[in-house]
Amino acid sequence: MASYTPRSLEPNQIALPVELARGALVALPDPRAADRSTYEVLRFQYNPETVTRARTGQWERKLDKKNPTALEKKNALDAARGGSLKAKSEIISFKLVFDAAELLLSATPPPPITGLQPFMLQGVLPELAVLERLALGPDQIPDPPKDNEFPLVALEPTEAILVLGPRSFPGVITQMNIVEQRFSPSLVPIRAEIDIRFRVLEATAVAVNKDTEKVFKDLLDQRAKLSAQGVDHGVGETVGKAIKEANVSGGVSGAIANLIVSRKAGTA
Repeated sequence: MASYTPRSLEPNQIALPVELARGALVALPDPRAADRSTYEVLRFQYNPETVTRARTGQWERKLDKKNPTALEKKNALDAARGGSLKAKSEIISFKLVFDAAELLLSATPPPPITGLQPFMLQGVLPELAVLERLALGPDQIPDPPKDNEFPLVALEPTEAILVLGPRSFPGVITQMNIVEQRFSPSLVPIRAEIDIRFRVLEATAVAVNKDTEKVFKDLLDQRAKLSAQGVDHGVGETVGKAIKEANVSGGVSGAIANLIVSRKAGTA
């Protein structure tokens, strides 16, 4: 019986003297499945160099309070300051890199192509397969379109958790661009760069899955604790008093600016 060493893309040629936290994507089990105990984890071989987080929305003007419709009444309850921001959930964009070159060179001396172990012949296909399954969702094969239905196929991506150090974001992959760069003699990709757009599931979008709901609530709690450390509590009450007492015709901005400058200088 042939014995094979475990597949690993861990880099060994360049090693740092400290351990680095590694990002990951955790695929959550299908909430409709009978067995919901399996969580698949794709750990990043290399952390992304940049992570872009974007949120967009549209501000709606103050509603007509004299003759409101039922929809306007509902929206009025949501508009705390005379208007409301119809915002889309946050989008996180990042690039992943997977490279199996070192894995292929790990045998000493390198055997001929026919003597390579099976996992060496797969290149980065296993990692790409995980991402492709996440993007397609648990059903993989959607229902065929019905008569007069829009030709685009509707898919339900697998809900996942994006782990970036101490932060965890529940969401789904909404866009993925794979660039295969180097290939083996059998045309198997050895290196690939993947641009990913990950939409964070927020508010009511997480209510149907207990895992995503818990992760989202933990994220909110974490932000609340961190924001408490980021604000200047010492000058907050003074700024509020200045806003109420200053001349609205032009003295508010100047009063606040003077307070903040003096606070930084240590005189307030």
